[in-house]
Amino acid sequence: MAQPYAESNVLEFRCLGNFAFAAGDTWRDGPARGRGRSFLQYLATHSRAAVSRASLIEALWPELDADACAHRLHLAVSGARAALRGAVACPSAILFRDDSYAWHPSVCIVADTDRFSACYAEGTVEAMREGIALYAGQFLAGDAGDWLVPFRTRYEHMYVTMLERLAVAAAKESDFAQGADLALAAVAADPAHEGATRLVMFCLAKSGRRSVALAGYDHLERYLHRWLSIAPTPETKSLRDQILAGLLPETIS
Repeated sequence: MAQPYAESNVLEFRCLGNFAFAAGDTWRDGPARGRGRSFLQYLATHSRAAVSRASLIEALWPELDADACAHRLHLAVSGARAALRGAVACPSAILFRDDSYAWHPSVCIVADTDRFSACYAEGTVEAMREGIALYAGQFLAGDAGDWLVPFRTRYEHMYVTMLERLAVAAAKESDFAQGADLALAAVAADPAHEGATRLVMFCLAKSGRRSVALAGYDHLERYLHRWLSIAPTPETKSLRDQILAGLLPETIS
């Protein structure tokens, strides 16, 4: 029977928003850039399996020749291990074996992204509310690296989708103030999201704020024209026309 992790060997990572890690109640910002920060972030994000040296070098220094990165990687690993010193009881939380790096089996990694993804997958109203509360900002906000981009896109998509679904649920319950707030948060994260903009327009118009609802359409139109050189879809234009005519639909999907 597997033994439970000792409390002192549980490492928590915050990756949504500003990066931090904790053992117990003490949160740390992690090492500075160039001193193991990116290595620690990458290993925390890929905590389920060993990560090869080649994968790390390609992810962290894609512009450099692999042979020139050996010393950089050595310094990064040393910096990450130094940052973790005293955080867990395990003498070496990061192992190197078979040309790969991995967490020591006695160390339990807990990341906010794991719980966030679980909330998205569960999809209940309660889970999605927990999910949007967990989203403290973009994945590793303030840090740079090409490897971050797919993760940022994935988690932002999950966040906006949960906001949109909750806004729809609120609108169906005639809670138009809550629906507007949720949809506005989705638009703030993704200004080109027409579904979220329609929810904003619908909820505001249902609340008697027609001019503000129409301003939401105008903002979307300008944004799409400036950044994507396209116009709003016929569905969004139709909702604008309905608001202008005072003939709102009963519900919105």
